[in-house]
Amino acid sequence: MLSFIYQRVRDFEHNHGFSPNQLLLNPSHAEQLRDCFTEQLCLQTIMDLLHMTLVIQPDLVHPQVAWSQNHYH
Repeated sequence: MLSFIYQRVRDFEHNHGFSPNQLLLNPSHAEQLRDCFTEQLCLQTIMDLLHMTLVIQPDLVHPQVAWSQNHYH
């Protein structure tokens, strides 16, 4: 999961010239992301490490990254 997200971030940066500040996941993706870490970290801590805001969208098929002016971090 982390490598997939990293690739999405790199693609976004290449296409837009700046980093995304939002990570869009469905609940299953969020659990998979949490399972990538050896420590039991809460999602907020993970998002702080990634410097992104988490947006949960239940109908999302694949993780996505985006940039929003309304970034709350």
